[in-house]
Amino acid sequence: MTVVQFWGGLGVIGSSKITLTEGSHRVMLDIGLDIPSQTDLFRAPVRERAGRELADRLRLGMAPRVPGLWDRRWLSDEDAALAEPTEETAVFASHAHIDHTGLAGFVRAGIPMHAHADTVRVLDALEASGERLAGAAPQWIPLQDGEIRDFGPFSVQCIRVDHDVPGASGYLVTCPDGVLAFTGDLRFHGEHPELTQAFVERVRGVDAFVTEGTLMSFDPPEGVIRDEAAVNADFVQTLDHAGLVLLSVYPRDVERAAEFTALARQHGRTILWPAQVADFLQRMGVEAAPFTEELLDEVRAQPASYVIQPDTTELPSLLDLPITPGTPFFHANGAPLGEFDPHWAVFADWLAALGVTLLRRGSSGHATADAIFAMIETIHPKVVFPIHTMSPTRFLMPSGVRRVIPHYGERFDLRGNLLAAD
Repeated sequence: MTVVQFWGGLGVIGSSKITLTEGSHRVMLDIGLDIPSQTDLFRAPVRERAGRELADRLRLGMAPRVPGLWDRRWLSDEDAALAEPTEETAVFASHAHIDHTGLAGFVRAGIPMHAHADTVRVLDALEASGERLAGAAPQWIPLQDGEIRDFGPFSVQCIRVDHDVPGASGYLVTCPDGVLAFTGDLRFHGEHPELTQAFVERVRGVDAFVTEGTLMSFDPPEGVIRDEAAVNADFVQTLDHAGLVLLSVYPRDVERAAEFTALARQHGRTILWPAQVADFLQRMGVEAAPFTEELLDEVRAQPASYVIQPDTTELPSLLDLPITPGTPFFHANGAPLGEFDPHWAVFADWLAALGVTLLRRGSSGHATADAIFAMIETIHPKVVFPIHTMSPTRFLMPSGVRRVIPHYGERFDLRGNLLAAD
């Protein structure tokens, strides 16, 4: 019998980790860094202890105690047994966000690590530019859209979806006694809705459906959901400002960074990025210019020729820029992420002190509640497991579809029936 277990993403946004076990083989879908639902004990200014990251998180219950998954060198003596091999294991990551890949560097050597080829490219570019995963750099096995990997009794198919990072994928896992589909993170209102729509068609009628529900965590916004066209139009309007424009884009949203770079150029401006961000974007094929001290005099002399993405962990550097009351800060889903981010309050205080006008003009990388319901209605699985959400009880099921809200480590079959503890 295939046993499904959930090791993260439970009552929180992020932290996805699911295992399917059949006999002597185990497949793990995502291996995200745990994002606490309450207080993050490792938030700034706390810095994790080098080499002790996993051990400390396990001690605090902020990493899953999955037997046979972790490499011994990252474990304390008390947890050494977690490194003892158990089932043959293979990991399949959905995309290059830390809440889906953040613990990959601690996985035991010899466990194959898979992701879509574009996800691997993003992770490699991050590594090369200095934004590395904690632990050791995994040796990723790149997958193509639609590619199937057989692993013991499992067949795992990688299926692209639309999200806000290259290579985002869901997975279709065929097991001896049924089929499970996992969304990763997805949306229907982005640049490539056809990818997500094709995923939905491909997984129609599965037994078990594991879906993210990020936007279920919040009250729905009023009006029409914002798409990338709306974001670009707002950015173009902001570029008409008479002076300097400030910017915050999430660098891993490579398409948006490239689009903004082109739009800025069309309006006679150059976007200047923090050096590490520029290095990453260049490796991803974006013509990204780094901001250096040598350019400061030029920026002061011709502020209307530039857009600057500042490093929001170095806010005093804003004092060097030609900022005047009303200077726009175009915030498009970049850092800090929002009020829940521990850096947000001081960020907002700095903008207020300098008279900067904050324009929050992003577009979510996640499906709306209505889109999720329509997706479930179309797929019509036997059971839905909602994860990656603070509000799993908001998931309303179509007639004939069962909803099961999992808890940490519980064992289920592919029909959603709770099994006895192992």
